[in-house]
Amino acid sequence: MNSIEQIDTKSLISSFIKLIGLAKLTKQVNFKRKSTISLTMIISWLMSVHFARLSLFRAKDDKHFSVRTVRNVLNDGRINWQKLLCLIAAQLIGCLKPFIDKRRRLAFIVDDTLMARSFSKKTELLAKVYDHDKHEYLNGYRGLTLGWSDGNTFLPVNFALMSTKAKKNMIGAAPITADERSISGKRRNQAQRKMNDVTVELIRQALRLGVEARYVLFDSWFST
Repeated sequence: MNSIEQIDTKSLISSFIKLIGLAKLTKQVNFKRKSTISLTMIISWLMSVHFARLSLFRAKDDKHFSVRTVRNVLNDGRINWQKLLCLIAAQLIGCLKPFIDKRRRLAFIVDDTLMARSFSKKTELLAKVYDHDKHEYLNGYRGLTLGWSDGNTFLPVNFALMSTKAKKNMIGAAPITADERSISGKRRNQAQRKMNDVTVELIRQALRLGVEARYVLFDSWFST
């Protein structure tokens, strides 16, 4: 039974990758590696690990590459992961469009989530972050998420990891690089800007890459 489920999962992942044209999309996000291992192969493996409910610590090496290779790719500061997610979302929305009632209103949904790191001290850009539920400051980051919805379906579109620019709230190490000529430098600078400004950046990027929406929804306290 497990082998049948595994075959079905691989088949579904393969169909999904072909549906969105992932191989073409990965060529637009600055993935550069001198080997036969493609970013599509890495993402396909990551999806299979996720659906198998395994972490990277428990996952077994693929026959073409090791888990260490996957970690190196995920940590590659040259890859534009934000752009890749936007491109995938645009492709999926294009596939859904024929089935969406024209009377429905398409909207972006913005939300931020506290990512607590209570035991961390030296992690890069670790900061004191305000928890709106507990009404207190905790060590960690804020995960800013931009989603898309037609009222029935929700898709993630873009994201950013937020820290702080205020020195009094900074706990972790200073950014390794602030050179905005690199993707990693841009992300580190982005993490220290105001969340409202970054939200506008994420929305503009999504629109520029083909994600369509007429409204933006967010919590009433989001801009505070």
